[in-house]
This record gives sequence, C-alpha cells and structure tokens, in this order.
Amino acid sequence: MKVNMRLELKDVPGTLLRALEPISEHGGNIISVLHLRGNGDLVPVEIIFRIADESMLNLITGALEERNIHVSKINVDGRRYYEKKTHRFIFIGHVIDTDIRDTIDRINKIGVVSDLEVVMPDPDEKSSVLMVVDVDREKNEKMMEVVDDVCGEKNLLLIKSLD
Repeated sequence: MKVNMRLELKDVPGTLLRALEPISEHGGNIISVLHLRGNGDLVPVEIIFRIADESMLNLITGALEERNIHVSKINVDGRRYYEKKTHRFIFIGHVIDTDIRDTIDRINKIGVVSDLEVVMPDPDEKSSVLMVVDVDREKNEKMMEVVDDVCGEKNLLLIKSLD
C-alpha cells in the first residue's frame, strides 16, 4: 500500500524526527518527505511511504497520536482514507466555573481536543480558553453545532478560527 500522509508539526527541533520514527518502527518504507517552513507555529509535512497492510497504518497513526502529532490527511493508493480539520476556538466567559471538563467531554464525542491554553486573571473574573480541536471533515458540521450549543448554554462568547 502506498500512503500519502499530511502532518502538521510544531516548529520545534526534533519534531520531524519524532514523526518519522513510528513509520520506520512499524515497517513503513519512507519514499519521500516534503516540508515547507513558514512563519506560523505549524509546519505542513507530506510523507509518502509504503506499508504491507492496513494494520500497519493503524499502528503508525496510533503511535503518532500518542506523540501528539497532528495527522490532517491520509490517502492510501490514491484514495482518501482520512481527512481531518483543525479548528482553533477562543471561549470567553466563566469557562472554568461552567465546567470545562463537560465542555471538553462533549466536544470529544465528535472530535478531539488536542490542545488547551487557559488565561484566568482572577477566580472571580471571566477567563479565556484557547482550544484546538481536530475533527474528521465528515463530522465537522455536527461538531460546530455542539460548540455553538455549549456556548449558548453556558453563556460563553465564542471566537472561531477563520479557516
């Protein structure tokens, strides 16, 4: 099987190597690696490799997830296997007091909260939370409904990413 995988890596030394290791460790034969460094925090990387079967692909993607490496797209033998959309949301309000764990759990039923940053100047004041959420493109609309519902129920201001 020929696999074309698109990753979004943090622009930190050693991250590319950490992304390539699971492919090699699980029997993948790397054909090419293309990455384009830009001015952003994330570097898009295209990796083309060969594997024997789908079980190897599952091992590779599982190992990448354990390393917190974002896989945004997978094509197998020229066909779309998986495509993920990454959203960045800023929630403003009493995010912590309105049970942030519940918010995360509800989003995780559709997608995956992959990163979280909290700014809480004072326990009595409003906080802001930057949440990075990955979702399969086919579930994108449902995930957006869940986020809008949560914000309505908890009286949170939502700022959505423009992508």
